[in-house]
Amino acid sequence: MDTFTRLSPRETHDAVTEGRAVLLDIRRIDEFAAERIPGAILAPMEELQPYALPTQDVKTIILQCRSGARTAALAQGLLEAGIVDSIAHLEGGILAWKAEGLPTICPDPARAVT
Repeated sequence: MDTFTRLSPRETHDAVTEGRAVLLDIRRIDEFAAERIPGAILAPMEELQPYALPTQDVKTIILQCRSGARTAALAQGLLEAGIVDSIAHLEGGILAWKAEGLPTICPDPARAVT
């Protein structure tokens, strides 16, 4: 059985910044609006259509949520269903990203992810 790749915040940052990966934020719309990682694409888990996953010209799809729990489950499910051949997730989610001091977009600091 294939497993998904766990990426650190720094590995994720570098892959996205260098254009080697696309970062899909699978949180709800309100969570994304409150605070998000620059360059992340909103793809709420409840609305994610596997056939719409960006696969052309993308070496890696990285899933991201708040803490990593939702993305780990989704990544494994996509692999087991044969929808993707490989997929990665941001281990620790946006919380780990912020703990590393990496930038976020936070229009209203009172709604920041904690």
